[in-house]
Formats: sequence, structure tokens, C-alpha cells
Amino acid sequence: MIFGNRLFRSWKKDLQTLKTLSLRQKLRFLADYYKGYLFLAFCLLLLMFYLGDMFWQSRQTIDLQGFFVNDRQNLFPAKKLMQDFSSYQKTAPGHRIAFEDSLFVDLDSGSEYHAASQAKIMAYTAAKELDFLVVPAELASHYVPSFPLCDLDGLLSKDPALKELASPDLIYGEDGSKTAKACCLNLQSTRFLQDPAYDGTEAYYLLVLSYTEHEESLLSFLRYAYSLPSA
Repeated sequence: MIFGNRLFRSWKKDLQTLKTLSLRQKLRFLADYYKGYLFLAFCLLLLMFYLGDMFWQSRQTIDLQGFFVNDRQNLFPAKKLMQDFSSYQKTAPGHRIAFEDSLFVDLDSGSEYHAASQAKIMAYTAAKELDFLVVPAELASHYVPSFPLCDLDGLLSKDPALKELASPDLIYGEDGSKTAKACCLNLQSTRFLQDPAYDGTEAYYLLVLSYTEHEESLLSFLRYAYSLPSA
């Protein structure tokens, strides 16, 4: 209480001083004498914004969740893709698209960042919250026999125009359930790899988890990827 009274008296005195100063002098005065308080206020505002954003996101229904892993050439910029795809499929109010492009996995590395990325993929898969992964060839070879995957041939059959375009890019194999199926889709013909920044050194593959309940959004995303009109 004593500290509060002292701070109030000091502020009253400084307020009188501020009235006599020019705008530049006022800013300099505040920076010199109140930078600690201003910094704390800024941190508090950031915290409030972060908590507000977390609360807002928790109230949204996720229509599609995907991870783009080892995107070294920024071919799958998550923030831009979320905006573009949301607009493309006319995502309803109260719903959102959740993409992430910051994960990097090296199966032979002991790096904490690589381990954390791998742990996040495994955790979201175990919780059945991840709809799809986009990964380069070496990770596709690792994940295909490890995860239960959706049969993309069957999924694409629900959209004949899309299937006609995408069928040549399907890759067949056995997934984690030891079932032969179209396990992944080579994205070579999609809009993502038409970027001038793409140097062609890595192929990227889309894997869809078998438990997904967002088949309609997945088909819409694939239509978007192949530059087809929104259904």
C-alpha cells in the first residue's frame, strides 16, 4: 500500500512536469523514467493477446489439420495457405483451418528440435487430431509402413474430376496396418511445386491418416492443390 501511495504521488508530480514539456521531451521523459513500467505493460498486453488468441482458437471447430514437414524451400507457407484455402472453400464462421510448416525431422539426428518435431507428429497422430502429413521422400518411406493410412484411391473416387487428375500421382504400398492401398500422393503436379523457388531436388508426398473425419475438406484441399474450381 505504501509503495502504491508513493507511486501515485510520484506520478502526480511527473504529470505536472509533463505538462511543461514538448511532445519529444515528453516521450524522452517517459522513456527515461518509466521504461520499466512501459515494458511490463507491453508484456502484459502481449500475454493478454496470447491468452485471448488461445481462447478464440479453442472455440473454433477445426475443419482440416495438416503438418508440412521439412519444408526447406518454403513451398508450403502455412499462414498463407490457411488464408488462401479458407477463402477457396469458404470456411464457415466458427470454423478454421490449422496448418503448420515449422516441423523438421531428421531420423538420424539427436537434435532436440528434430526430436520435438517428431514427438509432436506422433502425439497428434496418437490423439487422432492430425488429418494429413506432407513430407519428403525419406520421411514418406518411414511413415507409410508406420501409420494407418487412408486409401487415397477410394477417397478420390468420390470426386471423378479430381481422380482423373490425381490418379497418375498415387503411390501404392502397405501402410501400418499391413494393407496394400494407395498410401500417398506425389505432389509433383500440384500448384505447390510450380513455385519458381522450387529447385526440383526433393519430391513431396501427402499422406492421409485413416481415422480422419474430414474427407470433404480433404477433397476440397486436393481440388485446391490441383487448381480445380471449388466444388
